[in-house]
Amino acid sequence: MRIPLPYSGGLILSYQCNLSCIHCLYNCRGNWKGWIENEKIVDILKRLKKISNFVSLHLTGGEPFINLPLLIEAVKICRNFEIPFFIETNCYWAKNKEIAENILIRLKESGLNSIMLSYSIFYVYKVPIRNFENAMEVSFKIFGRENVSFYTFNAYRIVKESGISESFDFEKSIEIIGKEKFLNFLGNYLVPKGKCLYTLEKWFYKYSPERFKGANCIAEFLNPHHIHIDLYGNYIPSFCSGITLGNYKRVLENGIIMNDRVLNFLINDIYQLLLWAEGLGYKRKDAYINKCHLCLDIRKFLVDNGFKFDCLKPEEFYHEL
Repeated sequence: MRIPLPYSGGLILSYQCNLSCIHCLYNCRGNWKGWIENEKIVDILKRLKKISNFVSLHLTGGEPFINLPLLIEAVKICRNFEIPFFIETNCYWAKNKEIAENILIRLKESGLNSIMLSYSIFYVYKVPIRNFENAMEVSFKIFGRENVSFYTFNAYRIVKESGISESFDFEKSIEIIGKEKFLNFLGNYLVPKGKCLYTLEKWFYKYSPERFKGANCIAEFLNPHHIHIDLYGNYIPSFCSGITLGNYKRVLENGIIMNDRVLNFLINDIYQLLLWAEGLGYKRKDAYINKCHLCLDIRKFLVDNGFKFDCLKPEEFYHEL
């Protein structure tokens, strides 16, 4: 199968994060070590630069500010290739305005012109709201308001209006915020894939497996809007965490994805993947949130039971899921 080359995407510098949020799409966490090498960043950007309509790159994680020296080098490399880019961050590092200004000035001097600040109800247990506000105020000052974006500002507003100013665990935060506002937040913030399909399962409607007969992932695999390449070289389509279509070198060269049995099922019919997995010992659930829930649960079963498929990478994604 051949897919279109991307024109927007993210570079996952690491899956390591100071948080371990219950909704994390990529199951990032503190005990996931490893960072991308500068040489690989250069090689990836060389290949992206050859794509005439590639217009936007974001540097992400994990939390990229954990490794500030590497982040600074990544910014310099991006600047040299003249590809429009920005950084995503959860703002944990902005403990006061002086610290925030020192860090952001260094990044600005290295070539950064744009930043995305993320805040969420899921961060409250470790990142006080003042950290986000420090990062926001200093980012406006250094980059200009037009070059600061948010994911999402509504999440910040909900936390702010609730009066939460210090760290609370998730359940306590929900009590303070209220169920109705939390559901509104989920609808505007959450991508219903990855870790949240387990940790937030009770908040979703679910459907019988038969509902997903004939469902496939072609639209996700063909989507050129939002791909990721991680530190291991995995080419990740759309928001399909734990799946790679192949090594970035081959995919970016000609758009050809790997020939893999699991991928073939996902291209044709996810329900057939279920029937095949049951033959290997998988026990179906009574109901699933969506096709991604069905797919992920089967993939987790395969990895947990030692089945090896080239598309199920990185395997660490499935650990502690």
